[in-house]
Amino acid sequence: MHILYIDACCGLSLDRLLGALLQLNVKQDVWHRQLAGLNIKGYKLSISEINEYGITATCAAVSVEQKDAFYPVGEIMDLLENSSLSDRTKKLCAETVITLDQAHCRVTGQPWSAPARQDTLINLILLVGIALCLEQLAVNKVFLPSLTLGTGLLKAADVWQPLPDPVTAELIKGLPVQWSPAADHLVTPMAAALAKVLVDEFAAPPLMIPLAIGYGLDRRRRPLPGLLRVVLGQVIDHTGQLEKIATIETNIDDMNPEIYPYIMDILLKKGALDVFLTPLIMKKGRPGSKLTVLCRPGDIKMLADIVLRETSSLGLRISYQDRITAWREVTKVTTRYGAIGVKIARRQAGAPVLRVTPEYEDCQAAAAAYGVPISQVYQEAYREAEKLITKDYL
Repeated sequence: MHILYIDACCGLSLDRLLGALLQLNVKQDVWHRQLAGLNIKGYKLSISEINEYGITATCAAVSVEQKDAFYPVGEIMDLLENSSLSDRTKKLCAETVITLDQAHCRVTGQPWSAPARQDTLINLILLVGIALCLEQLAVNKVFLPSLTLGTGLLKAADVWQPLPDPVTAELIKGLPVQWSPAADHLVTPMAAALAKVLVDEFAAPPLMIPLAIGYGLDRRRRPLPGLLRVVLGQVIDHTGQLEKIATIETNIDDMNPEIYPYIMDILLKKGALDVFLTPLIMKKGRPGSKLTVLCRPGDIKMLADIVLRETSSLGLRISYQDRITAWREVTKVTTRYGAIGVKIARRQAGAPVLRVTPEYEDCQAAAAAYGVPISQVYQEAYREAEKLITKDYL
């Protein structure tokens, strides 16, 4: 599977993104022919390589014959629909333009019943160019950890404007962002709209093999370097299931240790994937414990609230990791001590069995009921499970 990682630490704009994508082994002769399918005249697209900051980057610039050439959004929809572009490219461009138009209406207080805003021909050409690159590169998934936004005020046409642009600020609602002291439009409204439509996960990419790296550049003077980097990668084919998990950690040295089992039980019942303690020697030689909670990213807030409420901790550390898990199922085997659950692990569904593990609670109950050592129940469960595997039942 091909994935695209967008490193937007210095901001995001359409021209920089297009320039970076064009460095990813895009066949530009094919790309130019496809772009001509938009059937628009009156513009000139310039693609050039510039060495800046010790890096060779691509600069994509669009110039138009008519200064400030604008198209109504409704007309842009018609242009896309009547073009020879693929359905995938049309869909990405149309959704981006509509997303931007709706955000503009929310900011200005206008009702959105039908597209009415206008956009520049330059933005349209850049947007279609980006979509064509993504299509040619066969990108399956796009990752962008965060957007970097400028702050403060910027004077434009004798008017002071807040940063980020109000429309950009509307579009980044719900997205991870970081703030820069740079007084500049680091993320343009159209780029924010595209990110909202295009990006599959606002997170670091999974383990991958980089296949190509591209750098895009704009020539505008900026407080930060006008560079954007993209990485096209191949996801490493794991035999297990790859997923993102979060880790919540805190060090504690001033709490009654009898409380830990209670807290751990609550966290597991609320959906934590695992909870464990690690002994520590903390400052001044005090013995302490590190409480670690593994969970799904969507459960961070709920589980963090439980830790803060139930422990003496005043702060938590949160990090993210990739986790590979074996495929598993639970079945029952019949033993002379009754039915015992066994967990069967495989690398993936249908693959050979890696291991079989009897369920502790079942073994414990059977040992108590029959008055035998629990190890004897385990051995019996293993023997019966092996019979099933030998018969190819599993």
